[in-house]
Amino acid sequence: MPRIHLVSNLPGVSALGDHLRAAGLGPTSARSADALLVLIDRPLDSVEQELLDRARQSVPVLLAGPTVRALPSDSPLVEASGLIPGHTTPPHELRLTAGPDGVGLAARLGEFRPVDSWVVPDKLADDVQRLLLVRHEMAEHPVCTWRPSTGLGMFTLGTSASTLADPAYHRLVGRWLRHALGQHDAPAVGVGLLGTPTTSAVHHAAVEATEGLKLVAVCDGATSRAQATPGVPASSRPADSSARRVDEPEDLLADPEVSLVIVSTPNHTRAQWATRALEAGKDVVISSPFCLTTQEADDLALLAAGRSALLAMYPERREDPAYLAVRAAVRRGALGDLFWLETTQGGYHRPPGGWRDDERISGGLVHDRGFGHLDWVLDLFDEPVEWVSATAHKRVWHHVTNADHARILLHFVSGAEAQLTLSAVSTAPAARVHLLGSAGSLFSEDPVPGWAGPHGVDDDHPAGAARARAGGRHASRGGTADPGQAGIAAGPLTIVTHDGTRIRLPQPAGTPHAFHRALADALVSGWPLHGYRVDSARRVVAVAEAATRSAASGGVQIGPA
Repeated sequence: MPRIHLVSNLPGVSALGDHLRAAGLGPTSARSADALLVLIDRPLDSVEQELLDRARQSVPVLLAGPTVRALPSDSPLVEASGLIPGHTTPPHELRLTAGPDGVGLAARLGEFRPVDSWVVPDKLADDVQRLLLVRHEMAEHPVCTWRPSTGLGMFTLGTSASTLADPAYHRLVGRWLRHALGQHDAPAVGVGLLGTPTTSAVHHAAVEATEGLKLVAVCDGATSRAQATPGVPASSRPADSSARRVDEPEDLLADPEVSLVIVSTPNHTRAQWATRALEAGKDVVISSPFCLTTQEADDLALLAAGRSALLAMYPERREDPAYLAVRAAVRRGALGDLFWLETTQGGYHRPPGGWRDDERISGGLVHDRGFGHLDWVLDLFDEPVEWVSATAHKRVWHHVTNADHARILLHFVSGAEAQLTLSAVSTAPAARVHLLGSAGSLFSEDPVPGWAGPHGVDDDHPAGAARARAGGRHASRGGTADPGQAGIAAGPLTIVTHDGTRIRLPQPAGTPHAFHRALADALVSGWPLHGYRVDSARRVVAVAEAATRSAASGGVQIGPA
């Protein structure tokens, strides 16, 4: 693995260094480095000649952020870079596009729009590669370059604190380093989907839309079910899909073209099929809920580690706009120290009676309906859970075995607490969230009346798959008709600080298929898959398992395993 030496005096650059380290790109000393990365806001003086000497020794030298504008106009580094800097723009939102030489660098970039200033070039040498461009005054100008003849590169973004802290910027810098070192992405990874028509639908669309992933085979029982269901097409996959239809799971696992298996079978079989996929030499992604016990999670982790295979969880609720807005507010300290969270999810909803409503198959209400919500609660409180207490009620829907209503209380080691309520019998509008911190509160305002209805669509019915493909991941039971599948907040989000200031939070749209883009980066570029690995999944499994045991015991406090 290449080793990078990072030189910087900028506050906040440590996050970039951590990211490069996790990606296997450093750190090391300047003398033994395979590439040098410089982000500095003062003249380099005597160091300039040393950097030129290293570049002549085939050690790429990349100058980023304010480094370019700190250099004197007669700097030999400027001449060697082939980019003669002109004026500097004021900070503004930028939309980056791939230059003629930067298609690989910009792969799976998504909607990265930093607010930053940059240097408009006065002149660019003919042999300079233009990797990333921005449009300015009716023309496109490079902000990221590489000149192979001299071993110098320039990336004039990275002057603002927000850009330096952005993971998308870290990723671009890492890919810029890889480009300069002559490293390229591996071929697209063959993907096999193993699940039901509806649970596989979101992955079907995402894989086919993600560069670096190639959908090879689908085993979801859709063909046989469609033949038995009047009026349903013979296949649930899109007509333009090139993926093969596989009738038996064993045939999918034995397919040599399938390198990655995405498991979204009924919950109680996910650990079983993930185990068989790992044993077949495949990388594995498991939809949430990841599995039903910590023993299953530990066994899977041990097996994956022994085979050097990727094992990750697809977190279905991490791309929810309300979650993204809440997470950003908590991360930037808008609430101070977070010590209380309360959220209610659900409504009045007659369960359709599919496998998700059978606690023997789904694992129960907490695992199936609560797992995604517990995932984002645990992400907001980045500390161990001391104990869990839960209660459950069976009052109305006696045609199914899942509980009608459940309450889960998490007590963290700091004394902070979080309470999650899941309900299929609440006639009042739900999907509410309320957070308390030492500096203020965040809450969701009343949702729009009528946002949830009383009926849903069976998750294991082909019609549900069609709706899921048309309406996205939360449409699997008839869109918002199933309150248990709604986002974390149906109404607008507002922060109220202790001085009475009210701030309405914008809810970002997010990056489409963000998980699948990160997955492709991990598999074809060797990039770290932060936040999705089995250790993150196991934490949620442990809390869901403890809550299920607590509810069965009348609400006793149980520490997660």
